[in-house]
Amino acid sequence: MPTRNFAHSNNPGFSCAERVLVLPFGRESYLPAIVERLSGRAVSMDETTDRIVYRLEAGERPVTLVYTGMGGPATANGLEMIAANGGRLVVLFGACGGVIPKVGVGDLIVAADAVRGEGTSRYYAAEDVPAVCDPDLSEALWTAARASGHESVHRGLVYTTDAGYRQGAEIYDGRHGRVLGVECECSAAAIVAGELDLALGTILFVTDNVTLSDRNDRRYRGLGDPRVRAGFEAGLGAAVAALGA
Repeated sequence: MPTRNFAHSNNPGFSCAERVLVLPFGRESYLPAIVERLSGRAVSMDETTDRIVYRLEAGERPVTLVYTGMGGPATANGLEMIAANGGRLVVLFGACGGVIPKVGVGDLIVAADAVRGEGTSRYYAAEDVPAVCDPDLSEALWTAARASGHESVHRGLVYTTDAGYRQGAEIYDGRHGRVLGVECECSAAAIVAGELDLALGTILFVTDNVTLSDRNDRRYRGLGDPRVRAGFEAGLGAAVAALGA
């Protein structure tokens, strides 16, 4: 089979910092909040990409923010571009739904590993390869999240799905309650990063949890919920701290 040369993944003229923050969701809410907080400057991209890129003021070391769009394929494409342009250390910062009662709205989850419920990662590795985030970066995220003083921080397994509106027993009843949250990027990102020689860690803030009794906890309200905003702010701080560690 012939091999295609995806030279356009370089995106001519785009210089990526070694340290990268990847945001897969929230173009109209989380993205502008990050840009405002960290004095982001837009980076011009050519027509071969739909991703949105900023240069952040995040301490002494430069950080590139890449908004990929939601889901495994978009995240994989973003990581391909990051690896081709000089990125090496990546934090995936996203939102998730809690799937067990001990995980509350606004909590943080450092995803050490993920169930591969999506299809993208199968193009990069055999199905029996585990989706594991970089242990050193995961530890740095865990340390930074706990040092932030945020009320509730978890570390463990999440479930990555391609079908956000068709979640069932494979998520909520499986793996003996070990799954903490459900989202759409982590397992694909972990597998792709491993193939591209990127160190990747993941930190998530919980926006809702359908296993909780309060109706307001079971529906997504985004930054309009002060608990979500607190989780977002603490998670962002932990992500930046870990990238600078």
